Amino acid sequence: MKDYGEIPGGNYELQPLLYPFHRSYPLKIWSKYRWYRNSRLPSLLPSLNKKKKWLTVVDRLGAPGDALITANVIRCIKEQYPDLKINCITPHPGLIRLDPNIESINQSENFYSFDSSYWELIVRKEKSQNIIDHNMQRLCINNYHYKAAYYLSKEEKEWAKQETSKFDKPILAICTKSKEPVKNWPQENWLELIQNLKANFSIIQLGDDKEPTFEGVHRYAEKLSMRESAAILSKASYFIGPDSLLMHIANGLEIPSTIIFGGSRPLGCFGYSENINLSSTPKCSPCWIHEGYESCGHDFMCMTAISFEEVIAPLIPSHKDFS
Repeated sequence: MKDYGEIPGGNYELQPLLYPFHRSYPLKIWSKYRWYRNSRLPSLLPSLNKKKKWLTVVDRLGAPGDALITANVIRCIKEQYPDLKINCITPHPGLIRLDPNIESINQSENFYSFDSSYWELIVRKEKSQNIIDHNMQRLCINNYHYKAAYYLSKEEKEWAKQETSKFDKPILAICTKSKEPVKNWPQENWLELIQNLKANFSIIQLGDDKEPTFEGVHRYAEKLSMRESAAILSKASYFIGPDSLLMHIANGLEIPSTIIFGGSRPLGCFGYSENINLSSTPKCSPCWIHEGYESCGHDFMCMTAISFEEVIAPLIPSHKDFS
């Protein structure tokens, strides 16, 4: 497997889809033919699998967490059609570079292609359909498993082991900010949580430069790459955070987690069953608000409704188990 590194800013270049046929046939006709064949992709997959053909899966929405959702989609496809060869196109190749289900990353788009997306769910403000189920239905695949998988190298594991060896208490990892304000639990609640848990845990803070500064935590926020953050997270006994990239990574690393959803995104669409998922559902939920397109007019009531006691409850009586 090639070493696909992080691409700053999520920029990447795609090679054009060109075939010798273009020399003989107008591009428009060829494109229509390709569109027609891909519209029949569900019925063609058994034959493509038998012939060990290539299928490109495009991470169409492109956020970091969507790269892992796309990897989940690919794994479900491969469980049904194990002989397909998968080329994944994504702005975040580094996140999935060690995934054994993916044969190539960001190579030229193949003739057969599938968009991993849940845009339709956003548009209709879906309340319950799982994002992987949505993609599998489009491919007429009846079985799916909504479970992330994250793969670290031996070197990354060893580095994380050394980096966290200085902590003398069970490690609690937190991330307090999503890029979407509607997913963010109030900062004063985080402060109260930290004050009540720092005696029993070594609290490490992950995330980007938008993370606030708290006393009593070991701040890794804005200092690590996404893969380095994943490596550190792999050494945690527990994770608390919003619906974000680290939620998917924690699930992929089998880290017990409490995810503070609020009401902007439905649990049925995104919540992993292995987690404690905290939500509230005022009349305005699910809003599916995305920053820059819409804004909350209800003072983030779905997030403020999640109490400090709900978040801390799983940890206070059981912290001795995290050894």
